[in-house]
Amino acid sequence: MKAKDRLIFPLDFPDLDQTLYWVERLNPFIGVFKVGLELYSKYGPRTVEDIRRISSAKIFLDLKLHDIPNTISGAVKALSNLGVDFLTIHVLSGRRALEEAVKASHGGLKILGVTILTSLDRADLLELGFNGELATQIDELAFKMALLASVTNCDGIVTSAKEVERIKGALPHLLTIVPGIRMEESPKDDQLRVATPYEAILKGADYLVVGRPIRESSQPEKICEAILNDIDRALEKRL
Repeated sequence: MKAKDRLIFPLDFPDLDQTLYWVERLNPFIGVFKVGLELYSKYGPRTVEDIRRISSAKIFLDLKLHDIPNTISGAVKALSNLGVDFLTIHVLSGRRALEEAVKASHGGLKILGVTILTSLDRADLLELGFNGELATQIDELAFKMALLASVTNCDGIVTSAKEVERIKGALPHLLTIVPGIRMEESPKDDQLRVATPYEAILKGADYLVVGRPIRESSQPEKICEAILNDIDRALEKRL
């Protein structure tokens, strides 16, 4: 893959016109556009159709499905018909739900298991009821989830850069999609487990989800170019 193919831009915008403006503007730099829950809930399949009309980039439908196996199966069948390239399922849905998702997918749709959200820290996991050992060793919990995604034949996982090195080393066949990517100068925000593009690729990330550093820049194209350069540098060193 070229550096561009590895860069995912989340379309976290309140309306479709603004979304399509950014798709057209960033199309030369982005390999995958990510459609999240807010945008899809508001506009539905039309979102995917309109993006397809102006871009040949891949589409990542990031709905983070979390439900019983039968419901997951039905949802994946329906979403496969849209012709999107990636779809997320929470690994916490369990083995049967993941198996049903993989079985129901068609048309080249890749199923990605979501491990631990990058907005969660140890205190959050303790509050949610995870035992002390797993809550204090987030990398161990993420690794267990990656193993489950692997044995249920998911195509890949979404995980933070802090866990990706171990996961990619043990499960090299899994695609690794890493959010929480920030530039060196980025301010703090609600993403707690973050890394730079160079760090994440060097640790084994296959794809990077980069939103705020691009979206909030006065020169988003230049930020994209800097990210692509970082990806290339890291890939050269990784080889």
